[in-house]
Amino acid sequence: MSLPTSSRQIVLRIVRKRDGKNMWMNIAEDENRKVGFIKSHLKHTFHPHGKFHLYYKGRHIKSRHELSYYGITSAIRNIEIILD
Repeated sequence: MSLPTSSRQIVLRIVRKRDGKNMWMNIAEDENRKVGFIKSHLKHTFHPHGKFHLYYKGRHIKSRHELSYYGITSAIRNIEIILD
């Protein structure tokens, strides 16, 4: 009998540009979530009112794409996403 192995985690640091407040998120790599998943969590916990945009390496990331579309994987360290 083998034990299930835990999947690798994508560790994201989300920084709000306006005041520098930050938040960490861990997402299992095998789930390959869309950016919209992250935005929905941020809307509830981090930015409850109004619209906002997310940027990775200066590039606007869109809700319809998966994280892997932008090259975000568990192999990359210090992933910083800017909330503006």
